[in-house]
Amino acid sequence: MSGVPGSGKTTLAKEVARAVGAVRLDHDVVKSGLLEAGVAVELSGRASYEVLYALARDALGGGSCVIIDSPCFWPRILLEGQTMAKEHGAAYKYIECKTADLALVDSRLRTRKRLRSQRLSIDRPPVDHESTPDEVEKFVRAAENMQRPAADYLVVDTSTPLSEYLPTALAYLSRP
Repeated sequence: MSGVPGSGKTTLAKEVARAVGAVRLDHDVVKSGLLEAGVAVELSGRASYEVLYALARDALGGGSCVIIDSPCFWPRILLEGQTMAKEHGAAYKYIECKTADLALVDSRLRTRKRLRSQRLSIDRPPVDHESTPDEVEKFVRAAENMQRPAADYLVVDTSTPLSEYLPTALAYLSRP
């Protein structure tokens, strides 16, 4: 499950996990836990992904379906997901949550119950990160540079109600 912060990844991931009985692994939960444990912010991002990869491999090895709920800003995230799926004979599926309505994304960021690792708004980074004058520009650039598979992935418009795009996501996941 991919998309920028506030795009609806977690909302969709929770519903998909419930519907298909998958294990959902949330990057923000892991990173926030590491920050709370005193891991420096400079190390917390990389460490959180290493924990996610280990948990995903363990769950896949036990025969579970896994949803990694995380923005896909780095090529390694995409590669690790594809590699893990191949190692365990699982299908790799990629869903990107996307909305062009930045005001909606900003509203979601400002009003959600926030974990320590999560942005405060489009123009305000997480509490442990230093803010810069170009936060909105950085946010938009991140959306434009999202890592995606070469083929066979789904983009859902999360500006519509979940009930409108959940069936599309489930149909995509059920394809061989």
